[in-house]
Amino acid sequence: MDQQPQLIEEVPTTKPAKKSVLKTVLLIAGILILAGLAVGGTYWWRDKTANDFEKKQSDEISSLDKTITSLEKQLADANYQLNGGNAAEITCEVKSPTDKIISNIQASITSGNTAALEGYMAASVNVVFAASGGAGSKTSAQAVASISDFITKDTSSWDYNFALPAVTLTAYSNGTYGKYFPTGAVVGVATNKQVISFSFDCNAKISTVFMAASEDLLK
Repeated sequence: MDQQPQLIEEVPTTKPAKKSVLKTVLLIAGILILAGLAVGGTYWWRDKTANDFEKKQSDEISSLDKTITSLEKQLADANYQLNGGNAAEITCEVKSPTDKIISNIQASITSGNTAALEGYMAASVNVVFAASGGAGSKTSAQAVASISDFITKDTSSWDYNFALPAVTLTAYSNGTYGKYFPTGAVVGVATNKQVISFSFDCNAKISTVFMAASEDLLK
């Protein structure tokens, strides 16, 4: 009898299964990487948007401050012109500037950077020199020039002391030039005895600058 050929049963290998698992792992890894990039991109965009918005706000506030200062100067200048070139006599409550502005005014003298003062001045400033008859009404730029000339005559005068005791300020206010040392005035005395006093108007702007070559003149 002819023998029938025996059928050999093929045993499936595990390679396809391994490939399938590898593909699944790679797919999951790819999804996780894409998800991570998406989350990171979202945080980056949100942070960038927040920083851009904060800078825009800061720039707008700075622009508004400059506009307000400009309008105040224009108003004061209009009053100045309407009164025939003389500072307008306005009855109002004098206001003191903020502590930060006072500190900046003091720093402009002690550092010699007087140009910074112009932004804190009224359009018209009464500039007075002790024992010289005074300089009279000046624009803010002219007032700054007068102050610069005064303090640069002796560079050691930049070492001003603005933390004067009450007894000293009282003596100044009771002296010959007492009206230039009102309550709230910013007063400094240099090591060479030069004295400078800033008085303010209704808008907390510098309206009067008094300068004395020596505090001996104030008695």
